[in-house]
Amino acid sequence: RNLCHGVLGRIRADHRVSYLRASILKAILQRNHKKEVPMALNTERREVAYLLGRLFAVLEKVQLDALGKVKATIKVRFFSAASATPAGVFPRLICLSQHHIEKSEYGYIADRRIAKIIEHIDSFPVYLNLQDRGLFAIAYYQQKNAIDREIKEAAAKKKLQKIRGGK
Repeated sequence: RNLCHGVLGRIRADHRVSYLRASILKAILQRNHKKEVPMALNTERREVAYLLGRLFAVLEKVQLDALGKVKATIKVRFFSAASATPAGVFPRLICLSQHHIEKSEYGYIADRRIAKIIEHIDSFPVYLNLQDRGLFAIAYYQQKNAIDREIKEAAAKKKLQKIRGGK
């Protein structure tokens, strides 16, 4: 419990969810709470905390696509509050994301991702307990990695097509 508090405290303090921190949270959830946490993103998982972590990563990507690198990302400004008190943060983030979706070249893709996640959320919980905050952080990290992988795979595919087309 103290380790989990410590890791979540560090995430709150420096606004970074690193691989190591996500791994520690995963280990705590598996060992102490008998939660199964796969290594990679599980789009079939329906726990609200997991879905909210995924949603947060998608909303962050929408902001990045629309605005580029900014000093105060939604992660910097809202990660702690979103993982602790989702009902107070997510409605606002979703409203803000609509502007980013319109501004982004690939906003329609993000909008579909958001819709696919939200369709499994009945309401935003007022509060997430410590265990669920850990699950939120893991899902955030997994979704973020999945998005990065998709981008790299698409770029590699495009490069390969260009090479093949050039012959």
